[in-house]
Amino acid sequence: MAQITISCSIPVDDEVVSEFLHKYVVHSRLGVARKLRMGEKGCFYSCSLYQDEHAKVSRLIRRMLAFFESKDIPLTILKIGAQDSWDEVDSKQRDPWKISPQALLALLDATPDGDVQAALST
Repeated sequence: MAQITISCSIPVDDEVVSEFLHKYVVHSRLGVARKLRMGEKGCFYSCSLYQDEHAKVSRLIRRMLAFFESKDIPLTILKIGAQDSWDEVDSKQRDPWKISPQALLALLDATPDGDVQAALST
């Protein structure tokens, strides 16, 4: 099962963004604001895909992607495979693990074995 993390590509200091993440990711307002100001190093969301709650996770991720796109805030999305470890990800060279929001949407529409399923609506 793929695992992902999401952070902002740039430092963000925006109360509306902090409130959005506080509401949907259920972190404290101060914790979210701190992570947003850290840019790429401030991961505010991580999960494994294709677990029991995939539909719920998919809706949340789609909501986040749409929100950040509407705010013109670029995201850094990292993906590792089921056999990989986050310890293998070099914090100074993340490019091999970066995926685009469109690639993440395609992952959400796929099943663990790579078949495409019906898109889940938000």
